[in-house]
Amino acid sequence: MLLSDRMRAVVGLVEPCKSIADIGCDHGYVAMELVRSNICRHVIAMDINRGPLERARHNIRDYDMQDYIETRLSDGTQALRAGEVEGIICAGMGGRLVISILEQDRELVCDLRQVILQPQSELDEVRGYLRENGFIIDREDMVYEDGKYYPMMRALPGAFGKLEKQVGGNLEQKCRKSGVHVNGIPAYRQPFDVSEISRDEVARLTRVQDTYGPYLLETSHPVLKQYLLWQKENLENIRGNLLSGKQITARQQCRVTELDEKLSDIVFCLYNYFK
Repeated sequence: MLLSDRMRAVVGLVEPCKSIADIGCDHGYVAMELVRSNICRHVIAMDINRGPLERARHNIRDYDMQDYIETRLSDGTQALRAGEVEGIICAGMGGRLVISILEQDRELVCDLRQVILQPQSELDEVRGYLRENGFIIDREDMVYEDGKYYPMMRALPGAFGKLEKQVGGNLEQKCRKSGVHVNGIPAYRQPFDVSEISRDEVARLTRVQDTYGPYLLETSHPVLKQYLLWQKENLENIRGNLLSGKQITARQQCRVTELDEKLSDIVFCLYNYFK
């Protein structure tokens, strides 16, 4: 059974448990690896489409894992009953779809022990949703595979008041002293050395951690550094092309301003690697 680096990294984020649901299971390889590695005793492999689910069933039978993995046709968590799993995996789908799955049955999701997410897009929206809805991003990973970067995360639902290192972390203490909050909630834990926290600084910290990942920044993840440098070069090229003409339209100037903010955020993040 060949597992891609991306899927292997997803498996690596799963905390050992009795049962978990893989939503959007595709070929069922993640579910099978979780059982093979003794990370989970029981996995419910779910997909909205019959074709991928049938392929998963075939693969599960080929590896004689049908006693440990069951398959269900399901739109998100629809076919999942409350209390029958300790966590869910949502990998290889758009960020807004991930959010809609988490919103589909909020009571069920909030009772889980872990949520493993690997959004393919809208990462800032996913992390922002987690931050605003009481989740803590406990771990993150990032891999580069086939010319693409794949960030992923493990989030703990209902973390407010349950963990000492909850949303805010080191920054939370400084926010308490200064009274600075974002939407009434302290920003993510703070991996940077900032002596005085202003509203603008909290807004930037929240923005960059939603965009690039609080745990990836805190641990100075090497693949994130590679991604930041690649993104910096791309944005600088776009900016240079916009400014290469003799006259710049108001729309182009607005775009340059947006690029300047993004480049400033990237340099801010890269500082963590070189300080």
